[in-house]
Amino acid sequence: MKNTVFTIRPKPLSEESFWSYLHRLADQNGIQLLTVLNYIKTWERKYIQRADFGLLDMSPGSVVDIERLSTLTGYSVQELLRTTFHPLLTRFGVSEDVQRSRFMSGLILDTYRFCPLCLKKTQYYRLLWKIGCLISCVEHNVYLVDTCLNCNKQISFRDVELLSVCPHCGFSLIKSQARAIDDGEREKQQWINEALCTLLEPDGLLVEPPEVAIRILYLLCRRRPHFERQMAEEALPSVLPTLLQHARDSLSKKRTLHLSFLLNILFDNRLSMKEFLQTTVPNTFVDSVRQSMVRRVEQLSCLAPWCDRHQKQGTLVKTGTTLKRRKSGETLLYYLACTECGCEYAIDNDGELKERSYFIEGYQALKDTKAPLSGIKELARRIGFTEDKTRRCLAFFSTRLHPDEWRGTRVEFDASLLERVLNDIRKGKKLKVIQQWDCWESYQQFLVYRFHSEVMRVLTELKRHRPSKRSDSAVKREKVREAVEGLLESDKDIKIAAVCDIVGVCPETIRHWGCNDFIAKAKQLQWEQRTQSRKDGIYEKVETYLSSNPTTVVTSHAVYNMLGTQRTVLWRIAPELTAYIHERIVQHNREINSIVDS
Repeated sequence: MKNTVFTIRPKPLSEESFWSYLHRLADQNGIQLLTVLNYIKTWERKYIQRADFGLLDMSPGSVVDIERLSTLTGYSVQELLRTTFHPLLTRFGVSEDVQRSRFMSGLILDTYRFCPLCLKKTQYYRLLWKIGCLISCVEHNVYLVDTCLNCNKQISFRDVELLSVCPHCGFSLIKSQARAIDDGEREKQQWINEALCTLLEPDGLLVEPPEVAIRILYLLCRRRPHFERQMAEEALPSVLPTLLQHARDSLSKKRTLHLSFLLNILFDNRLSMKEFLQTTVPNTFVDSVRQSMVRRVEQLSCLAPWCDRHQKQGTLVKTGTTLKRRKSGETLLYYLACTECGCEYAIDNDGELKERSYFIEGYQALKDTKAPLSGIKELARRIGFTEDKTRRCLAFFSTRLHPDEWRGTRVEFDASLLERVLNDIRKGKKLKVIQQWDCWESYQQFLVYRFHSEVMRVLTELKRHRPSKRSDSAVKREKVREAVEGLLESDKDIKIAAVCDIVGVCPETIRHWGCNDFIAKAKQLQWEQRTQSRKDGIYEKVETYLSSNPTTVVTSHAVYNMLGTQRTVLWRIAPELTAYIHERIVQHNREINSIVDS
């Protein structure tokens, strides 16, 4: 490819995907698609493979040089980007690194789906066919076809050679039979199609992630000037806390609502995407959403009756957690703590303050216990706690209450030992490690120091300023990624044992870091690259062999002997290769016979 401009420069068609356009561009110029891609690639140290095709429509700029392609084809960068999801992603300001964005995760398919009627009319691939929630063609009101009618196999994008031909058996896909869509689904499919087309329109105004949630809340509150929680809860009883977190921009890491979440909410409430995008929310509504929780937190106070800050508003501090869903389905928002007594709280689904620890309950249970304190087992049975929870309550109150208040005993502390505990906690030592110190006379003595008010105050401060675990995990995953890429570039077998040797950890640590799936995908990618390399080599060998026998009739037996493999074996690996070899042999022999006849 020494020319600076393609000889044939087809125009990107309406609703066509970028992958489809590049396919047509390569095919009409008689060039392989991978050759075109690697000629305009942005990667310096890596070749584009078929497994990378999925990036073309999601993040084209991360794979190919769009400006160079614009120069080669004569079409503007904007015209080329309109064939991708780029307008949709950038409209919501998802991320500068959009190919890693979770905004559309799970929605983009890697299997080839099509409407045979559209494909028969114009042979190009529509971008919207890649989105999983769109299961029909709204023009012809039929379900999209996702398997070959002849061999009943699914088709991956990386296997496609011709847009209208099955790569497995050579069947013409335009002959597929499409089933009419059910009447019950037709309305939603038409709505989704219209919504997605609206989002893909160029030059759309940017909608920041918090603003997406604000607009949804405003529309659900029927455009009232102020946020009305009850009205919003009636429309979204289970997801309102999540929506409020996004609206208040209180997430620990900036992200936007998932596209499927947005589509489902708007459809369920019969709101069009155009209406959503054109909505202007008054400042009074925005302020009422973003300040309501702040005002609520400022009004809260510690519920512990023994605490000096009991019923004193604004004395609770927010810790690092903003949302957690328990196994029971309960959602807790805005984790809070009292730095005076150490009790921990959260706000439940009803907006009420709820103790996350159990000391207030334990306080009342101990006060209601009339009999003198006996053994732990007897006391645990009396107050309805487990033995360990009972021990913790006793340790907690031994430093806070007068013995007369709960029939307990006052504990004297070793100041130097307490300071040692505090220093090690500040340095990041885990409580489990401190518990193993030889200085403890008993587990109960450790608990007394562990629940000392100063120790709990330091632990609360650490929770408030705790560095993100994600960043630490990201560093670990980056080490694994670099090791895997090194093996990939040097074409050494990607195995967990090989990665462990490079990173210097054991397989269990790799599993704990959550990298097993990543390594497995890289291993699959390596297999695909090696397979593709082998295929490319076979293509080249076949062409070389045929060109070196310009006047000799060639047999399949001779070609497969030259390749050093059997046709059956190659057919199992790559049936499209055996079909190609057959076609080339027939074409070669036909040309020789025509010369002889003439």
